[in-house]
Amino acid sequence: MRAPRSRHILIDVGHPADLHRFRHLTTALRAKGWNCLIVAKDKDVLLPLLRAFELPYTVLAANKGGVVSKLLNLPAALCRFYRVARRFRPAMAVSSASLHCSWICALLRIPHLAFIDTEPRKLVDAFTLPFLQVRITPFSYRRDLGADHFRYAGNHELAYLYPRRFRPDPAIHKELGLAVDEPFVLVRFVAWKASHDIGLPHMNEAKRLELIRLIAARKRLFITSETPLPEPFGPWLFPLPPERIHHALAFADFYIGEGITMASEAAVLGTPAVLLNGLRMGYCLEAEEKNMLFSFPTLTAEARNKIGELLEMPDIRAAFTAKHQAFLAGKIDVTAFMTWFIETYPESLARMREDPGYTERFV
Repeated sequence: MRAPRSRHILIDVGHPADLHRFRHLTTALRAKGWNCLIVAKDKDVLLPLLRAFELPYTVLAANKGGVVSKLLNLPAALCRFYRVARRFRPAMAVSSASLHCSWICALLRIPHLAFIDTEPRKLVDAFTLPFLQVRITPFSYRRDLGADHFRYAGNHELAYLYPRRFRPDPAIHKELGLAVDEPFVLVRFVAWKASHDIGLPHMNEAKRLELIRLIAARKRLFITSETPLPEPFGPWLFPLPPERIHHALAFADFYIGEGITMASEAAVLGTPAVLLNGLRMGYCLEAEEKNMLFSFPTLTAEARNKIGELLEMPDIRAAFTAKHQAFLAGKIDVTAFMTWFIETYPESLARMREDPGYTERFV
C-alpha cells in the first residue's frame, strides 16, 4: 500500500445522506490545505444541497432507479469516474463503498477508505469489500467485514448532527408559517427503488393519504419525499429548501416515515421517530433499544396505535429528554475522527490496528 503523495482527495457521494456525512469533513480538510473534489450522482436533492453548501463537485451521472437500470448504466459511471480520478490524481478516496469508487481506486492504486452502515447489501459488498483498504462502521453495525474493519461509538448521522456541529435554528417555526413552539410532525416518503428495497412491503398512495389524514386531524405536518407526490399531498409538502430540513426535524414533535436515515437523524436530534420500513439496520436497532425509535414494516395496526399514542402525548419532547441523553452518552464526534484518520493516514491505520479503542478520544 503506497503512502499518499499529494493532498488531493476524492469524496464519492451517491445520496444526500452521503453528502451530509462528508460535508463537514470536506470543510475541515479544505481548511487544512487539502484539495477536495466531491463526485456526485444527480439524485433527489443532492445537487441543490451541494450548491447550497458551496462545495466543489462534479456530476458523475444521473441516478437511475431500479437494479437493472443501475447495472446498465454502470459502465458509463465507471468510465466517468476513471476520467475524473486520472485527471484529479487524488492521494486517496472516501466513499460509502460504492462499486465505481471501489473498482477504479483499485485499478489506479488509490487508497480507498469506506464508511459503511448498511447491512443488507451483501451482494454489493462481495464486489467492493475486497478492494477497500479500510472499512469503518458504527459499533451498532451487525456484520464482521474482516481485516481492517474498525468500529466507533456513534453513527453516520453524528458526522453532521453532533451537538458541536449542528445548532437547531428556532427561526424554522416562522419559516414554516407556525406560531412559536406550535407543534408539528415531519413525514418522509421514499422511492422504494434501492436494491435493498426489493420485496419489502410499503404503502400505496391510499395508505399514505390515510397516514397523512390521521396526523392532520391532530397536528400540523410537513411532508418531504424522494419522488414527486400526486396533487392530494400538495397542501402538506415541506415548503423550504432541503438544507433547512434538519432544523425542522430538530423542532418537530416527532418523525413518521419510510426513510431510515431520517429516522436515525431524528433520534440523534432528540425527536422520537416512527419508522415504517421493514429493513433492520443496526443503527436503528440501537435507537430502538434506547426507546428513541419505534419500527414497523409498514402502516400496521400496531404502527397506528403508536402514532396515536404519540399524537396524544403532552409535552412529547420533554418526555424523551432523558432517553435522548442516554442514547448520545459516549458517542463521538465522527467528523473529528474521520478528519484525524485521513490527515494522518497511513499512520492512523497502524494506530487503529494497535488500539481499536483509539476512537474514544474524539468524544
